[in-house]
Amino acid sequence: MAGRILVVDGVPTNRITMKVRLTSACYEVSAAGSGAEALRTAALAHPQIVLIGASLPDMTGAELCAALRAAPGGADLPVLVQAHGADRIAALRAGASALIDAFSDDLTLLARIRGLMRHDGMLDHIHQTGLAEDSRGFLHDPRPRALFVADQPATALGWRHALQGRVNFAIGVSDPERALAEAARGRVPALYVIAADIHQPGDGLRLLSELRSRPLSRDAGFVIVLRPERAEMTAVALDLGAGDVLPADLTTQTGATEAAFRLESQLARKQEADRRREETQRNVQLAMTDPLTGLHNRRFALPRLAELFDEAEREGGRLAVMVLDLDRFKQVNDVHGHAAGDAVLATISRRLAASLPDSALLARLGGEEFLVVLPGCQARDARLIAESLRRSVMDRPVPLPPECAAPELSVTISAGIALADGAQGGMRRLDPELLLARADRALLTAKSSGRNRIVLATPAIAA
Repeated sequence: MAGRILVVDGVPTNRITMKVRLTSACYEVSAAGSGAEALRTAALAHPQIVLIGASLPDMTGAELCAALRAAPGGADLPVLVQAHGADRIAALRAGASALIDAFSDDLTLLARIRGLMRHDGMLDHIHQTGLAEDSRGFLHDPRPRALFVADQPATALGWRHALQGRVNFAIGVSDPERALAEAARGRVPALYVIAADIHQPGDGLRLLSELRSRPLSRDAGFVIVLRPERAEMTAVALDLGAGDVLPADLTTQTGATEAAFRLESQLARKQEADRRREETQRNVQLAMTDPLTGLHNRRFALPRLAELFDEAEREGGRLAVMVLDLDRFKQVNDVHGHAAGDAVLATISRRLAASLPDSALLARLGGEEFLVVLPGCQARDARLIAESLRRSVMDRPVPLPPECAAPELSVTISAGIALADGAQGGMRRLDPELLLARADRALLTAKSSGRNRIVLATPAIAA
């Protein structure tokens, strides 16, 4: 099944008709004949969308929408409300996700449902997996911006005039070419409001597709504005990614008020998506970062080592792996306390990071052990970098916290280096784990040879 929908209508024939329409589209449909029954069913069935008809025996659609919103888990539940006249504004005030007409054709209705399902699924995906790209929304902007793009500047200016004083967001006006140019430079509004027809019929829909295909603007909100004679394009606009479709005439008080609510709703959806994206990225970052040093941790470093190894093998490049260890670190904790040990680890981490090239990967593997991966690095350069790291640690004592008995502490490191050369086929007998093991054995040799030194893995050490 494509998703779970709860249909609420006081007229049995309406419920049956709607259930047939939605079931034929492979949705799992439950039904309720009253608001009270709908609330009970929603609590048990956990629908993904609730569709409220215009005829309920015990409450209005707006009242049911408000009750669903107030129920546990209902804040983010998509609710479609069939309403007309003043009831439309009441439904929007109550938190309706979208409005539908009693005579909505199947294409428009199903496109509206698909759009809400996509948005809901996108939020879940963000929450569960996180996203690699940056969040470029308006999360930290106290007053987000919408950009109106129309066939004529006067049209967009008319929309802005009709909505000013009714919305809590700034409004800009643009033509399509400038909107695309600004988006390419990263100047993306929270919401695009685009006329469906600009220079030619369908230009606005092509602009929508173009903006949604670009990484910097694809996460913006989109609303398409249609003239009455172009109402058949509603389904197409929704399927292309528009969050809503508005009528072009915003000059009446009722039309402007409804448009204001619907645009604010789209901005709220955008804000929620941005919030979840930022939260997930923050959680992913925390999971991959050592909290004491701020460096990448083992969970991040080992998969990244495997990626860099594969790149070097595929491109015939070199790769140097270095394992570093603080000498006699246990004595630091035993003699000076854990506060001193933490200070040493944090300070040494900063010095290592400052002494490495930008292309290097630096991570704390655990305890006092660090990993350095140097793409494209040969033996001589690896030795020079390792020596630079050793001296950056040795040459300056580490200041200790005031609660420690000593004001500072001299520290040294030892390092083992292992190399792989894809150009000479030297990686065919290796894998990332073996390369790391060779570096570990070279480190042990450095430790047993007196510490505070660098050892390059040789065939004898690797054996």
